[in-house]
Amino acid sequence: MRESLSDSAASSTENSGAMERQESKDAKVTIALCVHNGEDHLREQLDSILAQSEPSFELIALDDASSDRSLALLREYAARDARIRVVANENNLGSSRSFERAMALGSAPIIAPSDQDDVWHPDKLATLLAAIGERDLAYCDSAYVDSQGRPSGSRISDDLDMPEGKGVLRFAFRNSVSSHAMVLRRDMFERSRPFPESLYHDWWLAANAAAGRGLAYVDEALVEFRRHDSAQTSLGRSGTDAGKRTRHWLAQSRHVLQFAAVGGDGEDRVAAAQLCAALDRAAAGSGVLPLLGRIWQWRRKLVTPARSTSLSAIQLQLRILRRLRRLGRETGSDV
Repeated sequence: MRESLSDSAASSTENSGAMERQESKDAKVTIALCVHNGEDHLREQLDSILAQSEPSFELIALDDASSDRSLALLREYAARDARIRVVANENNLGSSRSFERAMALGSAPIIAPSDQDDVWHPDKLATLLAAIGERDLAYCDSAYVDSQGRPSGSRISDDLDMPEGKGVLRFAFRNSVSSHAMVLRRDMFERSRPFPESLYHDWWLAANAAAGRGLAYVDEALVEFRRHDSAQTSLGRSGTDAGKRTRHWLAQSRHVLQFAAVGGDGEDRVAAAQLCAALDRAAAGSGVLPLLGRIWQWRRKLVTPARSTSLSAIQLQLRILRRLRRLGRETGSDV
């Protein structure tokens, strides 16, 4: 799979010897930037990356067959900064496969994924590098801004728990670890390959980190996270197809539960198997009460201890109930 991913991309690599450049082996961080028709906000993202107080990085800038001026903008920036390496997919691979490929093309021991439309705080990389310690992954909070960059006054942490440490089941039904806000170890990335098609790449990486050496969380908004209709993920979109989002959520939750049932510790495996079976029955219209019961039974594994465990478990139950009822309306099943 790893070889075929590169072979199928049918791509070109630019800026690879025409000018003197810092050897990638000396860089502390590989920044993996993936772009698809992102010209509207790409300059802001690139400028914020180049303004980082931690200068020791290589930037793999991968254009996923854009039809706008994104590739030209990347070439423009690469022509004046030797840390930037431009890669162009001839065929559109989609977000997850493009990120996997961009990460694999670098060589630094730490990887920092980057979206095409956000703005990084100047100390984002330095702060996360200091925070990761012995963990597999470190991430920060993000402040929501609209398509014009105007702040909304809220953060991702206002909507979601921000887990740290170990415990893959905290990612069974939701993910708050966005790729734009994380750095991760390359060896953990390699253990996580190939990325599953049914799961957002950041959700998958967070689950693998939680099953490994754990996550570190920085309670600072070090990214201005842009929300607009054409964003890659539902968290970043201001409007999206609710039905499609629910079906995708169901597939992703199943994948994480199946992963935990195999790769977790003894108690996690039992909990994951029970939760997955109850989720399947609820999605099939065979009743939601067993699933709500299992969530309550395993609440200490599913929610972040920093908050009220009981209140967080009830909120999780209500969120899942709303999703399943939406699914039931679409399928005509009785949830």
